[in-house]
Amino acid sequence: MDSTRSVSNTIQGQGVAQPLTASSAAASGTTTPPDAFDRLQPDSASQAQILRTYQRDAAQVGRLTELVSELLRSLAGTRWLAHKQTIVDLAVRAVYLLLTLGRGRQTLGEEYTDILPVAKKLAPTRRRRLLTIALLLLPTALTSPSMLHYLRGDPYDHSRWAAAKRRVAKFIESPLGQSLPEIHLVLFMFRGRFYEFGRRLTGMEYISDMPPVPKEHKSASYEPLALIMALPLLYRLFPRSTGSTTPSRAIAGSMEEKVTQYDYSGAATPVKNAPLDSVVVTNEAQYDMPNTYLNQEALDLPERQCTLCLESRGTGEGSGGTTAVTECGHIFCWGCLGGLDKMECPLCRQALRMERLVAAYNL
Repeated sequence: MDSTRSVSNTIQGQGVAQPLTASSAAASGTTTPPDAFDRLQPDSASQAQILRTYQRDAAQVGRLTELVSELLRSLAGTRWLAHKQTIVDLAVRAVYLLLTLGRGRQTLGEEYTDILPVAKKLAPTRRRRLLTIALLLLPTALTSPSMLHYLRGDPYDHSRWAAAKRRVAKFIESPLGQSLPEIHLVLFMFRGRFYEFGRRLTGMEYISDMPPVPKEHKSASYEPLALIMALPLLYRLFPRSTGSTTPSRAIAGSMEEKVTQYDYSGAATPVKNAPLDSVVVTNEAQYDMPNTYLNQEALDLPERQCTLCLESRGTGEGSGGTTAVTECGHIFCWGCLGGLDKMECPLCRQALRMERLVAAYNL
């Protein structure tokens, strides 16, 4: 007891020792060693890590989609699955993202590359995670054939809602809308932060969970590849509309050809000299115009619906009005069969040989 009283008296007389801070150290003239953890910040994930993450996740989602598709094909049949394939793809990816990103867990790709998603250097909130999932699924839903058909709507409907839908469909099918994924990929190659457009909109980036890597050991940048990709992209977005006609106009200015016209009697009648510029074909030729005698009412019949693109047969991209008949007797758009991954009939799984396809018109 006496020793305890002496210790308490000593504390009351001398005061409690306070921790030494930077201000007190500066006032007293003493220096403290810098804290080693003050500058410890995780590095941003490299472009190679983000690419490997996306590839790993895409492979896992593709495998799950294949398993679910096989199960649904055995239960509901191939025709039903062909109509609902886009919905199945979206549902599988949505479940995968909800079970990983939606719950605040790493995806298999993020675990494989040791990276973590953050937003403003903090763990993303639940609302931000769910919004990111919705934005990641939105492009696939908007570009599906059924959604585009819904957005186009009835051309005779002049309501505001129908006009707004047609504007959205027109933008999606425009050169700029078709080039948006490529533009975003070029930006990723330059900056290396956001590989997916939905994550860019919500500001969700990645940090590396691995020890810091010295600058001399970091992977090379993808900027040269981005420049190579940007050149043809700019050429497509900003074509030289007068480049192809300038030489012909120069030739036409110096030389005019006489065109001879023959009537039905066989006599040749000279025609007034016409400039060569009048017969120059511009590079705006439409190679995908419908090549059919069927009217719009016949084209919109439900019996003419392609089971792959859910559009009227022959109107798919790259078809030009041509329908393809397989050896097994099934009919699809010509362009739809050209984009198959497996050379087999989508309905009966019979082996498909492209040289045996029969082109049918007005069918």
